[in-house]
Amino acid sequence: MGDAFSAIADDASCVFWNPAGLAQIGHQEITGTHTNLYGADITENYLAFVLPITHNQAVAADWYHSGFEDPEFKFGENRFDVAYGLRLHPKLSLGTSVKLLTRSTDLDEFTVRDGIGIGLDLGLLAFPAKGLRLALVGQDVFNTEVKYSNGLGNAVAYPRNIRVAASYTYRDWATAAVDLDDRVHIGIEGLPVDLLALRAGFQADPDGAEDPVWSFGAGMKAGIFRLDYAYEIHPVLGNTSHFGLSLAFQFNPAQIRIEKVEVRELYASLYKTYATDPAGMVRVRNLRDEPLTTRIAVFVPGFVDAPTEREVILRPRAVQEIPITLVLPDGIMRVEEDRPVQIQVAASYRSARVERSDKASGKAVLYAPGAINWGEGAEQAAAFVTSRDPVVASVAREASRTVMRMEGHPFPSRNVAFAAAMFEALNVLGLAYVPDPNNPYQRISENAHAVDTVHYPRETLQKRVGDCDDTSVLMASMLENVGVPTQLVDVPGHLMILVGTGVDVRHRLGLAVEDDRLVTVGEELWIPVETTALGETFAEAWRRASRAYHDWEGRGRVNLVDVTRAQARFEPALPPGKMEPPALETAELSARLERSSAELLGWRREYLAARFGEASPTKDANSQGLNELAQIYLEAEKPDRARAALERALDLDPEDSATNNNLAVVCVSLEEPGPAADHLRTALRGDPEDPGIRANLARVLYGVGDIEAAEAMLAEAERRAGGREELFSRLGLGGPPTGKGAAWESLLGRGPEEVPFYWKR
Repeated sequence: MGDAFSAIADDASCVFWNPAGLAQIGHQEITGTHTNLYGADITENYLAFVLPITHNQAVAADWYHSGFEDPEFKFGENRFDVAYGLRLHPKLSLGTSVKLLTRSTDLDEFTVRDGIGIGLDLGLLAFPAKGLRLALVGQDVFNTEVKYSNGLGNAVAYPRNIRVAASYTYRDWATAAVDLDDRVHIGIEGLPVDLLALRAGFQADPDGAEDPVWSFGAGMKAGIFRLDYAYEIHPVLGNTSHFGLSLAFQFNPAQIRIEKVEVRELYASLYKTYATDPAGMVRVRNLRDEPLTTRIAVFVPGFVDAPTEREVILRPRAVQEIPITLVLPDGIMRVEEDRPVQIQVAASYRSARVERSDKASGKAVLYAPGAINWGEGAEQAAAFVTSRDPVVASVAREASRTVMRMEGHPFPSRNVAFAAAMFEALNVLGLAYVPDPNNPYQRISENAHAVDTVHYPRETLQKRVGDCDDTSVLMASMLENVGVPTQLVDVPGHLMILVGTGVDVRHRLGLAVEDDRLVTVGEELWIPVETTALGETFAEAWRRASRAYHDWEGRGRVNLVDVTRAQARFEPALPPGKMEPPALETAELSARLERSSAELLGWRREYLAARFGEASPTKDANSQGLNELAQIYLEAEKPDRARAALERALDLDPEDSATNNNLAVVCVSLEEPGPAADHLRTALRGDPEDPGIRANLARVLYGVGDIEAAEAMLAEAERRAGGREELFSRLGLGGPPTGKGAAWESLLGRGPEEVPFYWKR
């Protein structure tokens, strides 16, 4: 690099170039070079060794020999340096070296002259900005003299030389450097790849009296070895090749230390979770006075081919607890039994150009697939809800097709119909509830350290038996497969499920069941299902679960786990192997569904009789009751009966706003847009401030092609509601889509089967 190295000074040769660089090296290094100057058999050999003694101090020694030999004449010079470098501040280092110089001249094997001298070098290295280095070096500050023996006097071997220098490194792959003394030295280095460096430089007389000396070279690195070569082109003398070999290694104290590795027990069924959910913690101490970029690598021998790595920045002189994450392969699901594992952790960092690391390990138990520790939360059970399992999907789809073929759709909602179909399908397959004789859920779920086994849904379908957790995850898997949301209900000593009905709390009359058989979560109605009631009807499983749920809820002991939300953390994985899905006898399933639907119809009749059988003869009470009855009929897909009830209410009060709005909704379901629009206009006269009526009218107008009037009406509805979100909340539709026009698109042009019309109470 044209001798432009004083501001770089990052290897053992800095003993000569700038001893202040010693404190920056951070590792032991041996460097040796050999040169045949100008092809004239004048040899130069150099050897240096650096030893860091603390994080901020280093010592070094080198030896330089130059000489020429032939049968008659021999000249030799040896220089020995002892150097010391100190880092005063992260941005400033000082260094000094003391040299002992010897020279001798022989002629015809007789010593003509020999002498000895002592010299001193001083160096300064500063780091004012990222990538920038500045240097000031005084070589032979007192003019290094050689005192010859035999009274031959003294001679200045090396006159004082003052150098100022600078270098700049761009993104660790390109460096430019300049040194100024009695000559100008300029060099560049590029790293096209990590293991290869390409260099070029020149040096010249600033007066231009001499032609410049050009040089080119390269360096290659392999492990602890670095091989360097430079080719120097002199304008007058012959060209020179320089060869160098360096060994960089670490015996000095590490700059970081792993103080502790703590690892949780690992569960094969939760292996996907460990990629984001920490499996443990490693405590690392930074021994430096500045931040240190460190790579944490976690390896599990015998299970992974490559470590899981992440980069962290350790704070100066601080101890940090870093979460351990693991990316484990699918093959971990093939583990057949619990076994001990070792978690190896390496904290690596770069000290100058050498990679250093500290290692430690922790021990854990890897539990085979199916194992779970309930003490860490019932949310883990979501990892066993395998709705995408082809075996589960086959049974769930056949059951859903069977119930949808039933005449008259006797269930109060599609989701309830699917819940009944899944439950009765398990009855048809002969599944039975059998508590685990070794680890009953009631006992083991209350032990914070006990490990239980949950069977995957396909395993329960194969064995045809299961306890409460087995049957709950099976039922949830089947329902999630057909798009029905579920929640796990964790109560002391027991697990059951909630099934989302898809019915908003505003439309609870449509289910026509007593409130104590429903559960409200947010704005939606859910039904509890006791999956251990296998052998009974679906209606009985619903009734039994409702009673248990509200009993535990009254004591504040209910913990709900939303399956979809929990799976964002506990992603399910399928067990290995193939399995044929069990055949489902659809005729028997249809018969059981008829029985369940008959029981639910009895609930509906009891509910209607209790609510409307003794209605007050007053106009207001009858009108309200008839509107509620009409809603029940409409949601039961009996629009003719709904219209009849509303027409009776209209006879009592022809201008009633709610009755006219609701009758319009029924007319829409009967595909009668004209009467629907007339009733909505009447409803608006009775209650012009209700934005829901305007939204209904906008949708009807859009359906008959009056687009402009529809958009104007919907805009007015939004204004009267106080904003788009308020309008959607009023309509019971949740938050509106974002973006200009998105709200309109979500209402206009959408049928009641996609977005229900507003029902006024």
